[in-house]
Amino acid sequence: MILISAPKSDTNAVKWLRSQGVTFDVLEYAFAKVGATHAAAAVGRSLEAVCKTLIVKSDGKTFYVAIVPGDQRFDGRKMAVAVGGRRADLAETAEAEKITGYQVGGISPFAMRRRLPVFIEESLLVLDRIVVNGGRRGVLVELATQELCRLLAAEPADICG
Repeated sequence: MILISAPKSDTNAVKWLRSQGVTFDVLEYAFAKVGATHAAAAVGRSLEAVCKTLIVKSDGKTFYVAIVPGDQRFDGRKMAVAVGGRRADLAETAEAEKITGYQVGGISPFAMRRRLPVFIEESLLVLDRIVVNGGRRGVLVELATQELCRLLAAEPADICG
């Protein structure tokens, strides 16, 4: 079921998902600060199911997307192993925003300016549905975990510590 009730929800990510013909829900909330904890509480979902979409730079030049559960901490060393690099660090805010076309706190893995390889924390695969940013602060999308993996060609990996 697609729930689009307000123009705020009509982000590039939501439009793209709609164009793919997938089933998803739009969850909106009053954005107060960046963070999965606030977002999960605001939409009544578990913190483990509300994911962070992180932009990661490996070896100083190659960018990736890391999708991690809100209740876990991203591990750059494990991400480096997953991508076959020596190191992997979170991209600077300005870099992440330029590459994705989204503002930090609303970065969606869907319909980014630049298509990047996506890695998803493997522990998320046990969940039927997950929640990711919908392309604007205060807009989330909830969809089947396997659908997200299919749409993004997301590679499962152990990337949290």
